[in-house]
Amino acid sequence: MLVMLPHVKISESQEKDLSMATSDSRTIKSAHRVLEILEYFDQDRRYATVMDMSRTLSYPQSSTSELLRCLTRLGYLHYNRFRRTYSPTARVALLGAWVKPSLFRGGPVLSAVDRVAELIGETVILSTAANYVVQHLHVVHGPAENAIEAHVSDTLSLLHSPQGKLLLSSYKDDHIRAALHRLNAEEVDTSRYVRLADIMEEIAALRERGWIITEEADGSGCIAALLPARRGADRLVISVLAPREVIEQRSGEIIAALLDHREEIDAAERVDPVNDIAESNLARLNDNVKIMSYRRYFA
Repeated sequence: MLVMLPHVKISESQEKDLSMATSDSRTIKSAHRVLEILEYFDQDRRYATVMDMSRTLSYPQSSTSELLRCLTRLGYLHYNRFRRTYSPTARVALLGAWVKPSLFRGGPVLSAVDRVAELIGETVILSTAANYVVQHLHVVHGPAENAIEAHVSDTLSLLHSPQGKLLLSSYKDDHIRAALHRLNAEEVDTSRYVRLADIMEEIAALRERGWIITEEADGSGCIAALLPARRGADRLVISVLAPREVIEQRSGEIIAALLDHREEIDAAERVDPVNDIAESNLARLNDNVKIMSYRRYFA
């Protein structure tokens, strides 16, 4: 005998609770998959395609691709459009650096940022290039009242920031041209278009010098230095932000501090320039950077 069950009407509040429960379940699943994707690269895997991770982690290819694109936009993964592979960026390496600093912050890069900040007393930033923008990975604020504000994950223009120009100078000319064409095409303000001849002339000078000084319309200034290439890692820039008058008065001291710590990092993590750089998209740079006539910036 067929038994008819009574129709149960669900109230609006119950529908809302069910919807929230479903949403929470999806969120938890996504969070779990994000962590598994980041941990995937902890197994001696430097690069991976969407299919590699989809098969290994037993994820649907569509959701894997969506998660990877999201992590790329956030700056945690780098996408190589020629090889169609993903790899972790320096931001992943810094995720847990604050946990038990006595154990995990003993490396030369973060230690150098801390020492420069302590020595100079102004805001010091560690930055990298991620998906055609400059992204701040680590920020140590200066103790002064007028210290310049900056935050981790802040982004700057690759073409219109001192950190971005230094990072561009570390790549080969054909990669710089490709980046320039893309960035100009995406630029809404036509007054910010950059001519290839102009940027290449500036980049040639940066490759010889290895550091840059700029001053902004808001009265702040920046001195930045490119850190040495490291095996299988992103190029990094360390920069000091300070009011313009501080930059003018202490530029020699700040540049000397940045280059001294650059040499310490270079000695600790020296790479083979023939094998590593020749097989990458990095350009050969003048590693013997010197303090040149910085005073001409404020003549």
